[in-house]
Amino acid sequence: MRTQEKSPTRSRDFDAEIILGPNATIGDKVKALRLSRKMTIASLARASGLSDRAIRYIENNERTPGAGAVQQLADALEVRTDIFMDPEIFEQTLHKEEFLQQAKEKYGSRGMAQARHLVEQAHALYAGGELSDADRAVFRQEMEAIFWDSQQEAQKFTPKARK
Repeated sequence: MRTQEKSPTRSRDFDAEIILGPNATIGDKVKALRLSRKMTIASLARASGLSDRAIRYIENNERTPGAGAVQQLADALEVRTDIFMDPEIFEQTLHKEEFLQQAKEKYGSRGMAQARHLVEQAHALYAGGELSDADRAVFRQEMEAIFWDSQQEAQKFTPKARK
């Protein structure tokens, strides 16, 4: 009778080896970095300010983090954001998130929805790739300026709520 050797059980997945290929997702990279630093999901959550659940969703590729969350994860894992996202895409995403947040703060959820619609429509206009990056940035700035101006103009015609 042959005896079977048992491998030691591991209470944590720190020894897991993750090999990242060229198509590795943000979640794959977060998990690999977390494991290489011998961090638990809970410790990464504390260090990043994200919830355990959010990190699980990201690592399982169930959700894609926004630029703010990518920045928090990069800071907590002590890496640059370009490990997760191309620097140009990161800056564009961060700018978009800031624009939407400003619209929400100033005009509420309806203003944010209008701003999101504007961003999506503007993106569709240059999705064909015929504008240079500089021209896209100028176009985006002009569209945002038009948005702010039109929102201010609309305020003149919006009845004031009675107190």
